[in-house]
Parts: sequence; C-alpha cells; structure tokens
Amino acid sequence: MARGGSPGAGAGRAPPQGPVPVALIGCGWAGQRHAPALAARGATLRWAVDHDAGRAQSLAGAHPGCRATADYREPLQDAAVVAVDVCLPHDLHAPVAVAAARAGKHVLVEKPLAATLDEADAMIAAAEGAGVVLMVAENVRFEAVYRAAQALLEAGAIGEPALVQVSRQAYLRRSFLEERPWFLDAKRAAGGIMMSGGVHDFETMRMLLGELASVQALRAPQRFPEMEGDDTSVALVRFRSGAVGTLVESFLAKSLVTAAGPEVHTLRVDGALGSLSVTRGEASVDTLRLFSEREEYRVGGAPAEQRVLVPASDSFAEEVGHFLECLRTGREPLTSGRTQRRPLEAVLAAYRSMESGAPVLLGG
Repeated sequence: MARGGSPGAGAGRAPPQGPVPVALIGCGWAGQRHAPALAARGATLRWAVDHDAGRAQSLAGAHPGCRATADYREPLQDAAVVAVDVCLPHDLHAPVAVAAARAGKHVLVEKPLAATLDEADAMIAAAEGAGVVLMVAENVRFEAVYRAAQALLEAGAIGEPALVQVSRQAYLRRSFLEERPWFLDAKRAAGGIMMSGGVHDFETMRMLLGELASVQALRAPQRFPEMEGDDTSVALVRFRSGAVGTLVESFLAKSLVTAAGPEVHTLRVDGALGSLSVTRGEASVDTLRLFSEREEYRVGGAPAEQRVLVPASDSFAEEVGHFLECLRTGREPLTSGRTQRRPLEAVLAAYRSMESGAPVLLGG
C-alpha cells in the first residue's frame, strides 16, 4: 500500500475491524455516488463536507449520525475519522489529500489523482510519510467487462496484441455543467475531456496492454466556446511492448447518445490470432465480442465470433469496497497513488503534445 518512509500519524493505528468512520469531502455528482457505496460496503459516514451548506446537510440527513460542515479541516481534527473520501474539483485534490494524510487519515480520492505531477508527488510523499493508504477511485479497473477482457488477453486469446482503439463519445449536456460548473475553467479541471475522460481510457489501455512509452495528441477546433478546456481531442500512443493505440475523446457525438445514457464507450484490441471488442452504453449489460483462431475458441473446428453479455457492475461500490478491504488487510490498493500517477502523466503529456505538435516520451 502507499506506505513507506518514516512512521507518521497514521502508522500506529490498528486496522479497522468494524464499520469504518469516513468523512466524505465533496457532495456533488461523485460524492452522491460514493456515499451509498460507502454505506453498502461497511463504512459509516461521519461527516459530509461541501462548500454548499444545503447540499452537505441534505447528504448528511440521509445518514444517521453524520455531521455536515463547509470546512474540510473539521473532520481532520476528529480522532474517530479513519479515512476521507475526496470528491472535489481536480485542483483541490492535492491540498485536501495532503492535509488529510498529515492528519493520519487514509485517503480515497476521485480520479484524476491530481492536476499536476508535482501535486501527485506531494500526495504520494505525504501518504508514505504518514503511513496511510492513498487510493484513486479509478472505476474502470473495477468494471466487470474490462476485467473479462483483461482475463482473455492474459490467457492469450488473441495472441500478442498489436493495436488498441478506445473511444469515448458523449454530448456535453447542460445538466453535466450544472453539476460541475468548475469544469468550464481549464485550470480547475486541469484541462478538458482529455483529462476527465482520457484519464479513464489511458488507464484502460494500461490495464490491457501494459505501460505506455509515448503519446502524441491533437485538439480539434472548439465547438463549446463556454468551455476553456478541449471538448474534442485524439491521441496516438505507443506501448513499451511496441504495440500502438488510438484514443478519441469527444463531447460532440449527440447522434450516438443512446436511450440508456449520454455516453458510448468502445474498445477494440487486435492481435496476431484474433480480435476482441467491448461496447458499452446499453442498459445494465455490456457486450464483449471475441474472434480467435486458437483451438479452444473455435466453433465447429473453425474460427468464429463469440458474443458474451457481461452484466454491468456497480464500479463505485466495487472500488469503495476494495479501499475498505485494503484498510483492513494492509493490501496495497490496485489503484494506488503510485500506479495512478501513470495515466495522469499520459494525459499531461497529451496536452503538452497538443501545444508542441510533437510526441512526448513518458517516464520509466
């Protein structure tokens, strides 16, 4: 887990055995999804924190014994609080997480880890210095359909992957901006859709094909002038394995909006022995398609496409459950601060490439 360095304020605390007292910092869209997930997976919501006092009071009222405040420092002074769940605008992740770690609280923080690599490094160092867990709520790692795809690739179903194509196409709804007015400010959002959606998709690429070696990106002409960050952008990546990939992020795809939701996500991986694809956006079920020349996947002795319907998982509940399990068992989180620094690095490299027009090499 994200521990190391000299013992800190959290190092002497015994692993929690019963319900874990948590302070939820940020009661907007993400916080309202984390709150029921925390309650369902064995946490007690002790504080609801939001600059909007009414929103904090409303969320706290749904959880007996939960207190509401506009000052995130209050729960950090509460000795009973074991962990904080940070669901704030991107630019606030680092200052709140660092303060929480120094107060001896374990930290779950919504993606992206931070707005800059310097901020990410400060968060990681604070957690290690205090001996507390730092985990990023990166829910793609907990999606059942992506785990199913990962298992097939690891089993060699399509041979050595050569190409991955990922697309996140959505329409920028008024309700999205009403829930996240800060998103219009490129500094607060640390960019635009390449940060908000691309950080998910770079992590999906890492999950399936391993570490990235370089990124080159382009930004399309702006179509939502009220938004400072990119509303459509694309990236070309090379993996350390030599494989290549494309990533498309767009808020312009109104014609693709389904009855089930405002976004369509697609994934395709091609290898020496076949192809695998994932389509998301259908209500409660994701679709995985596999075409493989390997003997165990043939139908009637011949290669054939197999279609698998994977029930959609509650990835919020899964990631929160994993965080709480790590607190109890001492396991390192699957999405620790250190691992989630890598997709953040890729996104920030994409933005640098948009400015320079050149590929950007990623760290080792």
